[in-house]
Amino acid sequence: MHRRTTARVTGILFLTATAAGALGAGLLGSLDTLDSARAVADRSPTLAAGALLILLMAVAIAMIPPTLHPVLKEHGEAQALGYVVARTIEVVLVLPAAVGPLALVAASSREPGAVDPVLALTRTYDLWGPTCSSVFFCLSVVLLNHRLHRSRLVPRWIAVWALAAVLPYLADALLAALGPSALPPAVRAVLVVPLALNEMALALRLLVRGFTAPAPEQSARAAAAVPDGRPVDAAS
Repeated sequence: MHRRTTARVTGILFLTATAAGALGAGLLGSLDTLDSARAVADRSPTLAAGALLILLMAVAIAMIPPTLHPVLKEHGEAQALGYVVARTIEVVLVLPAAVGPLALVAASSREPGAVDPVLALTRTYDLWGPTCSSVFFCLSVVLLNHRLHRSRLVPRWIAVWALAAVLPYLADALLAALGPSALPPAVRAVLVVPLALNEMALALRLLVRGFTAPAPEQSARAAAAVPDGRPVDAAS
């Protein structure tokens, strides 16, 4: 794939993942109020729509690493592979967030007792799933933006912004494991919005300008690098 096309596809995938994730989370809302088949049935349209948007987010996330890998590996094979692994694990941990609500909607159309075991599984996932997926997301942010900063594939301020914003995002994910009342919604927004805005800035940069063309000296260094991105000793 041409680098310009790679940049545009990556930008679209980032925009899709962020928008679908935000809308899906808003539609799903809190599942704590779903204590009966009737409650699930009353919210089934929004639950199904939210779950499908989360599924769309997971698909978009899964497509980002293989799209970016050919470009990233030119500047460090190990970190490029690490990014693929981190995002793959994130997708695996995100999928239950889509499957659970869809299973609830399906169970609510059967006998009332069918909802109870699905609710139990969904609430068990809510205790650890979002936090674990967020941890791997933060790891992927660090791996990607460290490589973007070193390679200068995009302006360095975008990568520095991400590396700074990932810390409050990670703090929010860890504190969320303590329960929904651990932090007020306004505080949570302050912690997570900077990184979300950074992903939008990165996506728009890739869509409008693409990757920064490497300088001649950078191209020469890349050509004289071993697969893990370390320069080859000229004397060896």
